Amino acid sequence: MNKLIGKFINTNDRVLDLGCGDGSLLAFLKENNQVKGLGLEIDHQKIQKCLQKDVSVIDQDIDSGLSNFQDQSFDAVIMSQSIQALRKPEVALEEIIRIGKELSLIHISEPTRRTPI
Repeated sequence: MNKLIGKFINTNDRVLDLGCGDGSLLAFLKENNQVKGLGLEIDHQKIQKCLQKDVSVIDQDIDSGLSNFQDQSFDAVIMSQSIQALRKPEVALEEIIRIGKELSLIHISEPTRRTPI
C-alpha cells in the first residue's frame, strides 16, 4: 500500500496521516518522496514506534476534532484503516476536506474481511 500511495504524493508535499499507527507509511514517504509528514495517533506504543522511525507524531484523538490545523494546510490527508474506529466519521470527513488543499489527495481506506484488524 505504501508504494501505491507514494505514486500519488509529490516531492516536498505536506502530508497528514490520521491514525498513523507505527509511522511506517510516513517513514516510507519521507524517505522516498521527501515529504513533510505529520501523524496523529492515540496508542502510546505506536507513538513510540513513530518516534523511533523519526516520524513526527501528535498524540491526538481524531474524534476530538482537527481544529488545531489551518484550512488547506496539507497537500495530502491519509486515513488508512482507522475511519471505522471513529465515533463521528462524518465530522472527521468534513475536517479532512477543510484542512486539505484544493485538489489535494485524500486517501481513506478501511480494513476488509481479509485484512486483520
